[in-house]
Amino acid sequence: MIPVRLQIKGFLSYYDPVDLDFTGFDMACISGSNGAGKSSLLDAITWVLFGEARRNDDAVINHRAQSPKINKPAEVIMDFDYENARYRVQRMKYKGKTTTLDFFIRAEDEGWRPLTEATLRATEERIRQTLRLDYETFINASFFLQGKADQFAQQRPADRKRILASILGLEVWEQYKDEALKRRRTRELELANVEGILAEYASELNEEQDRLAALKALQQEHETQNALAQASKQILDQQRLIADRLESDKALLEKQSIEIKRLKSELDQKLDDLRERQEEQKTFRLQIANEVQIRAGHAAWLEQQKKLTELDAQAVNFHQHESKRQAPLLKIEGERASLQAEFNALSSKEAEIASLRSRLPELQKQVEEAKQAVAADEAQLQMRAVLEKDMQDLQAEKARAKAENAVLKVEMDELADHRKELQEIHGANCPTCEKPLQETEKQHIINDLTARGTQKAEIYRKNLKFFEGVDAQYKEKETALASLQRVEADLKLQQRLFDSKSEELTRSQADIEKWQADGLKRIETLRTSLKLEDFAADARAALAEIDKELKKLGYDAAAHARARAAEEAGREYQAQLLSLEQARSALVPLEREIETLEKSVDVSEKHLQTLEKEYQSASQKLNESLAASPDLAELQRTYRDLQEQVNSLLTKVGYARNRVDVLDDVKKQQAAKEEEKQEILKQVAKLKMLEKAFGKDGIPALLIEQSLPEIEEHANEVLDRLSSGMMRLTFATQREYRDSKREDRKETLDIMISSSAEERAYELFSGGEAFRINFALRLALSRMLAHRAGARLSTLVIDEGFGSQDAEGRQRLIEAINYVRDEFSKIIVITHLEELKDAFSARIEISKESNGSQVRVVAA
Repeated sequence: MIPVRLQIKGFLSYYDPVDLDFTGFDMACISGSNGAGKSSLLDAITWVLFGEARRNDDAVINHRAQSPKINKPAEVIMDFDYENARYRVQRMKYKGKTTTLDFFIRAEDEGWRPLTEATLRATEERIRQTLRLDYETFINASFFLQGKADQFAQQRPADRKRILASILGLEVWEQYKDEALKRRRTRELELANVEGILAEYASELNEEQDRLAALKALQQEHETQNALAQASKQILDQQRLIADRLESDKALLEKQSIEIKRLKSELDQKLDDLRERQEEQKTFRLQIANEVQIRAGHAAWLEQQKKLTELDAQAVNFHQHESKRQAPLLKIEGERASLQAEFNALSSKEAEIASLRSRLPELQKQVEEAKQAVAADEAQLQMRAVLEKDMQDLQAEKARAKAENAVLKVEMDELADHRKELQEIHGANCPTCEKPLQETEKQHIINDLTARGTQKAEIYRKNLKFFEGVDAQYKEKETALASLQRVEADLKLQQRLFDSKSEELTRSQADIEKWQADGLKRIETLRTSLKLEDFAADARAALAEIDKELKKLGYDAAAHARARAAEEAGREYQAQLLSLEQARSALVPLEREIETLEKSVDVSEKHLQTLEKEYQSASQKLNESLAASPDLAELQRTYRDLQEQVNSLLTKVGYARNRVDVLDDVKKQQAAKEEEKQEILKQVAKLKMLEKAFGKDGIPALLIEQSLPEIEEHANEVLDRLSSGMMRLTFATQREYRDSKREDRKETLDIMISSSAEERAYELFSGGEAFRINFALRLALSRMLAHRAGARLSTLVIDEGFGSQDAEGRQRLIEAINYVRDEFSKIIVITHLEELKDAFSARIEISKESNGSQVRVVAA
């Protein structure tokens, strides 16, 4: 993994965006004052790749970016090359929110193709799988973080082995072991299944003799029940033939019953027809007996009809003359309606004028009141300009104080940050003048910063109190201005009221004057004319002439109505005369039909009596036969029950025979399953061997054993340079148990140091010697990781240790780094010492500015 570009914004001490390009150098040092942000640069790399830094969660967000007004995220973007591909990781964190993480790979079209998974954890796992190492391996081998030079050496032996296995890429053997375990468990499940099946086969074969005996018993029982069923069937068939004959007799008897009912129905119909004809005969004879009376009434009706015809002609003449009255009558009524409508309209107007006269004083009073209200509102509105000017002045004063407070807030925050930074510094240079800073001088500066902050805070609080006073005055003016707005609205209302009432007063006075001039005279004229009925004189004269002619005709409408009623009453004699003639012509054939019906009724009654006697005799015989016959349904149930038993036994026999026959197949399947079981047992044994081989005490342990000499060699090459050949490192993989009775040895990974013909454990060294051992050991691990097949990590970062060495020791460290520089694509060293800066081909300078840490790359 080779870093290409690092972009930081809002992360720890970095507020403004910082863009660091790694392509311009192979080896560089990072320099800067204490607290400038050197280690934060490395935190950005571990945070963006693994989500790990010295501080996590919201603590990684720059304190200024966290403020509610700004609320910017911590964001780090890193581009790196790995195994001939370029990747990008982007991690972002807002205060109080979940971290977002995106992973990309450079596509052929120079764009970025996303590799981001559905969740944060899944994406982090994707990054770890791509790099083939986790955070712990990264900081143990490639990153020498501040205060963690002994990260690897201080681990327990088991953890050293685990980290070494990760550096060597031995995780794949754990995957092999898991796969072998997975396959073994699958085979063991298959084995358990096969053994279960074999147990079922054995249990089934143990039942062979019982199954044969059960088959024989069922066959004998089936033969017995089948014989009983056949005998029952013969009896049932005989009884069915008898039942069929009885059913035929019953059907014939039913037909006779239907025929008797039909004949009775025909006889009833004939009797009804006979009675109906006899009633008609009686009616006809009665009509013939009243012949004289009917003919006399008919003659009187004809005379009345003649008289009515004469009156109808006289009525037509009368109505022709009477229709002439309509024209003059309509003209008279039309004239009356016109005069009455005009009179009604003038009467309404007269009432309206009377109402107007009564309202004039009140209307004049309302006009005067509205005029006075308008004048009063106009006087109040003259204060608006004064209030608006006062409010503008107050707003300007508030804006000035608010702007001053904003400046004071920034200055107070900067003073607080400066004071906090000084409080956290111990025994370092002044961040302003770069000179050594004594404790008393530091406290003096802190006190000065505190006093300046207190002074600015006092001004800030005074401005806040000033805001309260301005707000109160502004609110008072605003309330007064709002009341003037209500006055303005009232002015518009009063002006409209004044205009409306003035217009209404002028209109009312004009209406009264017009009425006095015209309307009063006209209404009196109309009242007199309607009362005397002196209008439409021509129409009234024409109507009198028509009435005189009608009187001469002498037409009596009442006599005409009586004649019409008498004619209508006599019309029934016309119908009676017609019925008389019809009765006389129909009586003879009707009497012949009655005689025929009487003879037919007599014949039908005799035939019906004969059929009823025959039906009674046949019905009695059928009932006797039915009573003597057995219960056919019971016979059917008996046969059905026997047949069901036979069928059930037949099914049981078939099932029992199948249970016997299937045992041959079971024996064959048992043999096949036994062979399958033996094969699975062989596979399980092989997989157990593979599990042990792939486990930590198998192949990985051998590979670690094989790698230790190479690590020792790399470490001793560096340690030899750092100690002038006085120190040498070895690994001990076994040691004796504390229990002296145990003859075996304990697996371990201890670090032993030979110095001055004496071998001591690593834990007995301290100070500069311990650092040289740690440095040599960590550098050896980094070289191993840089050469690891399939997961090369060609970057070395050192943020540790030069201050613990004297001048000669520091020079040897530089030589050791130069010794291995060709094995790494990038080497970055953080130093606080000016004398070491020139030892590197490039320098990354970190400075603390007002807008956060800034980065600048400088060539040596």
